[in-house]
Amino acid sequence: MVKIILSFVALFIFAIIGFFVFLGPPIDPALLKPAQFKYPLTSHASCIASEKLGATGLTNDIETEADAGYNLRTPVNYNATFAHPLIVVYAPAGTSSSKSERHVHLTQQATEAGFVIAYANNLRMSLKAIKKLSSIPTDIQKKWCIDSSRIYYTGHSDGGTITNALTFLPSSTFKPTAIAPSAAGMDGESLKQYDCPTPLPVMVFHNANDSHFEGFGRQAADWWAACNQCSNILSQVDENGCRAYQTCPEKSATFYCEAPGSHSTWPNKNPALIEFFNGNY
Repeated sequence: MVKIILSFVALFIFAIIGFFVFLGPPIDPALLKPAQFKYPLTSHASCIASEKLGATGLTNDIETEADAGYNLRTPVNYNATFAHPLIVVYAPAGTSSSKSERHVHLTQQATEAGFVIAYANNLRMSLKAIKKLSSIPTDIQKKWCIDSSRIYYTGHSDGGTITNALTFLPSSTFKPTAIAPSAAGMDGESLKQYDCPTPLPVMVFHNANDSHFEGFGRQAADWWAACNQCSNILSQVDENGCRAYQTCPEKSATFYCEAPGSHSTWPNKNPALIEFFNGNY
């Protein structure tokens, strides 16, 4: 417990140093609108529609019983009996769920691929905040038809750190199927203080010109690769700037993805992220 508290003091300092208003370039409004999903012609009902009363399309300002806030988007033709994969996006420091949505602009692509996607409000970094944010996936599953075996986390900066922490902290109430942290403020020495979680697919994004957390991405990816029982040998860089760690066991593929950009820049590799969460990368 002491090492966890000390580590999160360091993470709080990193969050203050890394605080930004993540505005970025103008975003095509179409990317922020839910899309239609082509449901399979043959699929059995996984939920009873009358028991899943979450709304179709855009739902804002939702609060969990633990006081974590989020916005949620479904496909425009949402089927309340079909079990959807879920993406939870954790926000950078000081960033609302709506600003986070504009920053990562995953809504159209995620819903078109059949995902339900939620954008969490940022909470000031602490163990208490991490526990609150871990309540979001459980809250969503009570209201929307979700495949509990396909729940994914991503987020940028503070959101990337939270994505990591929710995966390896024992106190986290729901463990994800796969994660894709971006620009996270956790270096190799910080991560070595924690026990490895159960192996899972991991795609680490970190920009080459991140001067706030320089080198943290590769260090984090190395830690995840070791936890996932991969070798430390990397493949050649692909068209998305990603390199795969070699000889990973099945269902624990691990990638390190790097592209030009500063700390505040979202990597903007959304098709690759969706393909990764779909298990096709």
